[in-house]
Amino acid sequence: MRNVLTLLRNKAFITGFVMFLIFQLMMLLVMLPGYTAIPKNVPAMTVALINDDKGEAGAGIADGLSQQLPFKLDTESTLAQAQEELDNRSIHMIIRIPEDFSDRIADPSQQVNLGFYINQSNPATTAQTMQSVVTQVTSAMNQQFAVQTVQGTLQQLNVGEEEAAALAASVPSKISANMVLTNPIPAGMHNQMAPMFLAMSIYTGAMMYTMISLNGFHALKRKMGKWQSFFALQGANAIVSIVAPLAGLAVYFLLQEHTASAFFGAWLSHSLEAFASISFMSILYLVFGQAGSIVNIPIMLSMTIANGAAMAPEMMYPFFRFLSHWTVMYYPVHLDFNFLFGGGGTGDLLLKLALYAVVCLIVVLALHFRKYDKKEVTPALGEAPSAPAAQLVH
Repeated sequence: MRNVLTLLRNKAFITGFVMFLIFQLMMLLVMLPGYTAIPKNVPAMTVALINDDKGEAGAGIADGLSQQLPFKLDTESTLAQAQEELDNRSIHMIIRIPEDFSDRIADPSQQVNLGFYINQSNPATTAQTMQSVVTQVTSAMNQQFAVQTVQGTLQQLNVGEEEAAALAASVPSKISANMVLTNPIPAGMHNQMAPMFLAMSIYTGAMMYTMISLNGFHALKRKMGKWQSFFALQGANAIVSIVAPLAGLAVYFLLQEHTASAFFGAWLSHSLEAFASISFMSILYLVFGQAGSIVNIPIMLSMTIANGAAMAPEMMYPFFRFLSHWTVMYYPVHLDFNFLFGGGGTGDLLLKLALYAVVCLIVVLALHFRKYDKKEVTPALGEAPSAPAAQLVH
């Protein structure tokens, strides 16, 4: 017991215990409040409502949906425009009232199909929320609008009010949902979570690699000089960024078959992510030293929410929504959705990810220029500074 108490009083054990507590608090204070946005912020999502019917019935149902749906509504886009935005994840569902809606709703023998377009290449919460909305909307319309319309039609045919109500109530499926699902994700939770896990594994690996490789960099800097060692390090980082993602991609592609183009697209995006992550982590270590690892903890936790793999940016709280486009994980996550399952805006996402990597590299270059002097001998990361010669003699 005395030995145990001795160890517990040791500074290293105290520091470890404090870090244990800090990590718990950071994780819970970031993750739990961040995920309270689901389903609280579902109304922030956008649905396009397109009415191609020229009759009164179509206008009536469009007005009713506008008042009842708990979403931001886009009523100005054409079907082609809305489908492009749906593919780019700018909107989250399209509801289309067909041209013959009024004619078919007035005919007791006809069933009316409402079009619901959903892009499944989205965070699970987005696709699942929209599919549940389809069921609720169809059910509510069958109970209210369809019954009222059929009842009015029967009364116009000189059928008694009570008899019309009874006949109308017996037509519970007058309106059916024609659900058009684009960019389907193969069955299996591993497919839905693949974009998040692939992006997180690359970032975490880059964090460990950067911390260790900087030690080698300091040793090289003493032998090769300030700039030769710097460019040698960036060359090594580029090679590692190209090769390292193959390990994680190999695991996933062994579990789930995809096309060769999907593999090479994911390889390209995660290679860019790896290089950007290494440069970003280098900034943290150059600015904060060994404390860069601690500074990275809340950043990494925030990224798991802001990367858009679990919820759409529109559903996030303002802090995470702002952070999403400034995090290195956001772009590879959405590129994975595109390459693996389908989606639009791939070129724009790749360009932004490449720009992110370039900006981080420029910042690293600037920090390196200011931090290190040709004659300076800087201790490696985690290494204690050398004692002055006079102290050693003494």
